[in-house]
Amino acid sequence: MEQRKAIERQRDRLLVEIEAMRNKVAGLELALSLIGAEATAPEEREKPRETRGLRQTLTELLRESGTTGLNATSAVEVAQRRGVHLDRQSVASTLSRMKKDGEVVYNGERYKLAQFASASDLVGADIVPIRA
Repeated sequence: MEQRKAIERQRDRLLVEIEAMRNKVAGLELALSLIGAEATAPEEREKPRETRGLRQTLTELLRESGTTGLNATSAVEVAQRRGVHLDRQSVASTLSRMKKDGEVVYNGERYKLAQFASASDLVGADIVPIRA
């Protein structure tokens, strides 16, 4: 019985460490995305292109955000820093459709591409099979 408790305590410590590491990675990814936006000269920043499509833009932003993910507001803010105007309501609707289509996972706070979703993101998330 004592051995079981010791193993459980060790597991719990490791889970706390894992969460701390995830938070550090999320902070680093956010810093990288901010540096990337600032490092680009204003004339080199992306210009809005109608043919590009909101879905493609969001997919690129989600890829860059990695395990941090994005919500509608943060997606609009990141795009704005790059000189790209996105309508928040359109972003929210498109992210919701992308979740329904299985392109992203939503953990209740942020959307992430499935490749960046952790097991904890999937707990309680609406799981939809990923399209091939």
